[in-house]
Amino acid sequence: MFRRKWSGLPKDPHFPVDMKELGYFINEDDEVRAIDNPNNYFKFFLNRNPRWNERQRFAMNMAIQGVIWERLEKLGMKKELLPLGTEDTTKPHVPIFVSKDIASASRVVVIFGETHQDLGVLAHRVIGGQGGVNKGSMVSIVSALQQQSCSSTDMSPPGIILANTAELIWWPEGTRTLARVAFDGVPMKSAVHNGNLITDANLVEGNENTMRHISYMFKHVIPHFVDDAATIDIIGVGDGADCVEKYLDLLTKQDEWKNRIKCLALVGGLVPAYELQNEEFVKVILRNRARAYATSTEPVGMVLSGPDGNPKTRTFTEQGCPVFSSGSDHYTELTLIMARDIVLDWLQEVAMTPEGEEYLNPEYHVTFADPFLDECESDWGEWPTEASAGGGEKNELREVKAQEAGVENEPKELGEDKAVAGQPRLILVERPKALRARNSSMEDGEGEN
Repeated sequence: MFRRKWSGLPKDPHFPVDMKELGYFINEDDEVRAIDNPNNYFKFFLNRNPRWNERQRFAMNMAIQGVIWERLEKLGMKKELLPLGTEDTTKPHVPIFVSKDIASASRVVVIFGETHQDLGVLAHRVIGGQGGVNKGSMVSIVSALQQQSCSSTDMSPPGIILANTAELIWWPEGTRTLARVAFDGVPMKSAVHNGNLITDANLVEGNENTMRHISYMFKHVIPHFVDDAATIDIIGVGDGADCVEKYLDLLTKQDEWKNRIKCLALVGGLVPAYELQNEEFVKVILRNRARAYATSTEPVGMVLSGPDGNPKTRTFTEQGCPVFSSGSDHYTELTLIMARDIVLDWLQEVAMTPEGEEYLNPEYHVTFADPFLDECESDWGEWPTEASAGGGEKNELREVKAQEAGVENEPKELGEDKAVAGQPRLILVERPKALRARNSSMEDGEGEN
């Protein structure tokens, strides 16, 4: 009888958490390049076995994060551990970054990133590719904020807090928390194990998930580090923006937060205003002191919609606040990178509102519409029946079979009426010939690759 022992399973691959040992360096353009060929960026597909690729990526991401954290600390950011008061780093804790002079700041910017990005990271596709480490990380955001002023009467830079909405899974062997994707890359008992099991031992008290972490930030972290008279600016990115918006929908029912939150930037968020429960939050904060920056093919800064939405664009705009193009056409993780200047400039505009006055979004009369929207067949409801839609897939299949058999289709197969300009109609030209060619090649023994 065949018997395989646990010791006979292939060992999990090991990669050093060191950029130089992995074969990479950071060039003068702040981009990660290969040592053996400086023209090459990071190579993910190192092996046909996906486990080898995942383990290398885990080591590389940890090495890059070490570089980012070092740069944040040089900018005056200090790493703090949650729950507050944690001193033993071998016990479960979640790291965040807080500016050293935050206690004296009259204005504080709190940033909630995406729930799958490592602390300090905006987009690895920029960090490990064209753009570089600073541009693809929070280093560029912190640097820009430090050039701003707290208010028209306080020219000192604002305080900054970087929340950690992703790295909430405790890894005992590494004495740190990880994001869900990163946790899949930690060492396993063998290279063929199904993954690492998450139990209660992998949870951090008070920060068990993203919503609890956001709650802990508002209930404990901000009151602990920030002066009670300081104003709060909030930036949310991607699904981190969705989570913080849903939490603020409940939090702003408390009077103490209504006036402290001066502005809310939802970068890549997608929460519909009609799903929110607090009418005052929607009509006061969202409408007057919030802006959304959406993925769009339009140039960065283009006004896509006012607070009531824009039915003439395919971009989702029913967010209860003015919606702008972020300049990123597809990737949510690039929204804050592309829209950094307009987002931070708006925060500064709100902060410079004269003392005693309340900032209000201007009235937007948006005439923007997607190009060629009226010419596109966007309303499929105009085709209520199979006949008016040209028969759909059934007629297409009948056409193919008929033409393969050498029988011409009767006009009624595509609809008894003649084609009318602007009316949809199925016309197959090349497909039967292609099918015959494919069938012929398969008969000759030339199968598909």
